[in-house]
Amino acid sequence: MTKRAAIWLLVMAIALAASCVFGDILTVKHAHGELTLKGLIQTYYGMYEDDALVDGFDMNRVRLGVEGNVYDKVFFNLEFDVNTSGNGLKDAYITFKHIPHVDLSFGQMYKPATYESLTSSRKLPFILYAVPTQYMRSNNVSNRDIGAKVTFHLEKDDYTFITLEGGVFNGAGANTSDNNDQKDWVLRACLQPVKGVEVFGNYTYGTYGAKGLSILGVSSGHEPYQEYSAGLAIDYQGLDFVGEWIGMNTRYLPAGVGMVDPHERSWDMYGFYTHLGFKIDTGYDYFSEVEPIARYEYLDPNSNNHVINDLARLITCGLNVAIDKHYAKLQLNYIINLNDSGPGRELADNVFLAQLQAAF
Repeated sequence: MTKRAAIWLLVMAIALAASCVFGDILTVKHAHGELTLKGLIQTYYGMYEDDALVDGFDMNRVRLGVEGNVYDKVFFNLEFDVNTSGNGLKDAYITFKHIPHVDLSFGQMYKPATYESLTSSRKLPFILYAVPTQYMRSNNVSNRDIGAKVTFHLEKDDYTFITLEGGVFNGAGANTSDNNDQKDWVLRACLQPVKGVEVFGNYTYGTYGAKGLSILGVSSGHEPYQEYSAGLAIDYQGLDFVGEWIGMNTRYLPAGVGMVDPHERSWDMYGFYTHLGFKIDTGYDYFSEVEPIARYEYLDPNSNNHVINDLARLITCGLNVAIDKHYAKLQLNYIINLNDSGPGRELADNVFLAQLQAAF
């Protein structure tokens, strides 16, 4: 074991103990609101069938942040990634709740797009995002961005019955100055007819590529795209099911694809993922829940191109063990690649991942 890995494991052990012992006491209440310190550490061990990749420990996420509210009307969220070089600012937004059933948010936040991207990294049922989500995040379609969002919500009993969201974003990504002459417009709807059953979908119209980008001598890199998704999620009496279909089309293709008319450059991406798990309550305070889970994922980044084999199909078998109620957990994943190609070299062969998480 390397010295770096040993240091990270020691930090992880301390964080895990702090998560189990302190829990929610890191909240300071005052006369006009409250402030909560939050943190997240995820360290994982990877074992790869590809001999060119080195087995070993590494950090997935190290986050520190603060959230709170003032007068129960103004909420704020600030979070940094301290495991990256440069500007590690993640979330930085403020939400106003002066109007009943309506929230107004401004700052850097996630676009209200795909379901999995909006799932907190503390609650992800797998160590890695599904490949369609990875594709959308890497292209800044469903990642963090700077903008404004309005959310309309109606509550029924102890859950939210309907959620409608709409926002406008720079389209240039997090911690990046605006490089577009058009904005990304995002709409999302979520209906929960009964508690634990959600039907959702979203539509995005935006621009792909930087303003003035030249491709093969033609300024055609800044072109519109459309993204859409629809799915179903069930979290009821231990059953954990999610299925989501995601698609995108745009007239922009990167250089090197072929010498064709720039106005005919286009691609249609589509993919889907579905997972099924069952949460078993052990009846103990610690190690209170065990969840066996499996996922199938499919991605065709360019369905119009039948020459390049870029199809990705993966099966992930996993086990989630909740250490305590404050999101301290152990995750085990075995990823089976059904194609020789894949979204990244680390998935070119079968992979075993084990991740330990501590959060507060």
